[in-house]
Amino acid sequence: MRTLLEQQYAALSDWLDEVDVSAHLAEPVGLGDWTVRDLIAHLGLGIGLSRFVTTAPEGAEPLGFGAYVAAYPPHADQIAADTRAMRDTYGADVIGGFRRTAAEAFAALDATPGAVLQARRGPIARDDYLLTRLTELVVHADDLARTLGRDDAPLLPAAVDAVAGALATAYPGEPPDVGLTWIRLATGRVASDDPALPLL
Repeated sequence: MRTLLEQQYAALSDWLDEVDVSAHLAEPVGLGDWTVRDLIAHLGLGIGLSRFVTTAPEGAEPLGFGAYVAAYPPHADQIAADTRAMRDTYGADVIGGFRRTAAEAFAALDATPGAVLQARRGPIARDDYLLTRLTELVVHADDLARTLGRDDAPLLPAAVDAVAGALATAYPGEPPDVGLTWIRLATGRVASDDPALPLL
């Protein structure tokens, strides 16, 4: 999972230059009042939280992936505030800031031992935590591509499969779709009358 996370990050990072995303930073992304600049800052926040994980205490009962991501909506205001703070910290070079933060995050993950990590929302198995970070990259890479009207979203098939599978485990029943379509449903990018959706 660690390798896949970095591969998906690299695909997104390269794509930001290939499509000159820096020329579109003021465009709205359809997530409240966020712009492309805000979304890239949020990507930095998401991967950057890995800088602060520690080895969980002995005997800590890890949260499952579903329980961990279910904690996001109640903290939406704090996440938005942290995103604004990250945007302001990055200043004009939001893409460079995202890349620097990611490099620090991968170094921190590699320096933190243990099968269970103590993360922002509680203890979580290492691979499940990495899946939460991969989910951030996949969901928001898709957001960026749709915002810019691109059909070449920087999404690795293995990353899409991993995230879709993880979200399926958090859904009470058989998911109504698969792949990227399911990810969009599960994250509220596509409207649904299913009371169990969105999952985060």
